[in-house]
Amino acid sequence: MNQHTLGTTTRLLHWLVGLTMLSLITIGFYMVNLEAWGLYPIHKSLGVLALLLILPRAIHRVRQGFPKPVAEMSVTMQKLSHGAHWLLLLGTLLMPISGMLYSGFGGYGIDIFGLILVHENIVNDEVVAINDHIFIVAKNAHSLIGYALSALIVAHIGAAVKHHTIDKDATLRRMLGKA
Repeated sequence: MNQHTLGTTTRLLHWLVGLTMLSLITIGFYMVNLEAWGLYPIHKSLGVLALLLILPRAIHRVRQGFPKPVAEMSVTMQKLSHGAHWLLLLGTLLMPISGMLYSGFGGYGIDIFGLILVHENIVNDEVVAINDHIFIVAKNAHSLIGYALSALIVAHIGAAVKHHTIDKDATLRRMLGKA
């Protein structure tokens, strides 16, 4: 394997986490903007399960390090790229964690398609937060991370398209297993 080839595990975890996060963010925006509250159980379940992909990806990425660029880049662009990749990794970790804290401490409970991990906190037929402070911080963090992560994902996709169409280098082909 040459220095520009990425292993199957790296590519598989990248695409699984990427598509999972895109799906969850899309569902999240849809739920909130169209008040489609019936999607919350699906969103929450998939968010919890996403950690089963995100944690191995984060561990794998930290152990392997970030891939070397396939083409020459300025020092500034290398630093921007490296920083963006770290933020993407951190954002994918913090998004489900903040969602779980939001739901759990907000009294809404945490479950995976009906398998209860944390029970709802119902008092007099109303959901009551277990800890208002953590609930509010986690709720705001979940929203802010969602917007920031969305912007980073758009930039990441844009950079991949730029590498492929303008720079005509092997960056995208490498992530597709074709380099």
